[in-house]
Amino acid sequence: MTQRPASSQWPAALRLMLAAVAFAVVLAPWLLSRKAAREAFPGFELSSPSIPADAQPFFFNEEINPTSPQAKAHSGTLAELPDGSLAVAWYAGSGEGARDVTIQFSARGADGKWSAPRAIFDRAAVSAAMDRYVLSLGNPLLLPESDGKLGLLFVSIAAGKWSGSSINYSVSNDRGETWTSPQKLTLNPLGNLSALPRNPPVKLIGGGWAVPIYEEFLGRFPEMLWLRAEDTAPRAAVSRMDDGMTVFQPSVVPSSAENALAFYRDDSGIGRVMVSESSDAGRNWSKGQPSTVPNFDSGVCALRLPDGRLICAFNDSTSRKRENLRLAISSDGKSWRTVATLAEERGENFAYPYMILGRDGRVRMVYSARDTRIVYAEFNAAWVDAQLARGEEGVR
Repeated sequence: MTQRPASSQWPAALRLMLAAVAFAVVLAPWLLSRKAAREAFPGFELSSPSIPADAQPFFFNEEINPTSPQAKAHSGTLAELPDGSLAVAWYAGSGEGARDVTIQFSARGADGKWSAPRAIFDRAAVSAAMDRYVLSLGNPLLLPESDGKLGLLFVSIAAGKWSGSSINYSVSNDRGETWTSPQKLTLNPLGNLSALPRNPPVKLIGGGWAVPIYEEFLGRFPEMLWLRAEDTAPRAAVSRMDDGMTVFQPSVVPSSAENALAFYRDDSGIGRVMVSESSDAGRNWSKGQPSTVPNFDSGVCALRLPDGRLICAFNDSTSRKRENLRLAISSDGKSWRTVATLAEERGENFAYPYMILGRDGRVRMVYSARDTRIVYAEFNAAWVDAQLARGEEGVR
């Protein structure tokens, strides 16, 4: 029998390799969702902030990194610690996917002042700690534990850009001063190729987190990362939220232990924030449907105010730049009204809003401005109502 040259066998081998990669990244989450459903996660834990009886309209904003020399400061994440202090992390460098990108960190204590931003991880340190090649870093996400520990998820890129990313986990026992050596999470048969966090995590009853993540390899897919910190290593599983290839970067807003809405960024050209529902604590989701909130392929973030209304931060600029950042309010998640413009400037970028609800009932948020700055904003429901009363933004 004449043996075929190895060169003629390569296309078949390549097809087999690509099929394996497609299964691991695209199909494996469906199988792993069964594992996630069996995990002892009884449901979402809802926060119960206090609402001052004499609340007056309040709004405040400031830049956290006003003297930053980096050309790119992006993807901010925010956490409130048990003592009321705040922590913020973001990535910064000469550009997305650049070799000089670092994970930056700043904290605000009782004096109300932000500490000087500093790099807590760079690619060389992460590469050495995990004994593998790292091209760049990105997309941090803070996880504040009730015992005062502060968890951190962040992305490391091995090759290419976001499609070659993996999620890593570290923890701080001293409010961000020092961090443990990062550990790569295992989410699928390939380790966790192309997984990225973006929006706020949701606490789970009994401990642990439901973290909205997404894939950018062979399509864009929203997923839920089920994460529980263990003494030796974090325990993780992942489940798919939508089988489409255009919705991603989910923002999950629970209304009870079992029920939640998910708001998605969409790049299909529909021009609307997509919304889906879950009635089993995030294990399964309905097919995403267009909302009335404008979205032209840009990040969104939503949360529930203490009175039950929903608020959503979004861009509705149709240019390549994200020239504005607005807030919309809804009582039912279906009908929305734009109530305020947080930033707007022709030719500039205002992007990636990230909102949490503080223990005092105020909304705390960060977003990137003009590519180089991380802005912190704080407001209450009374301020939102004051904007509604003005009626200048109109109905969209």
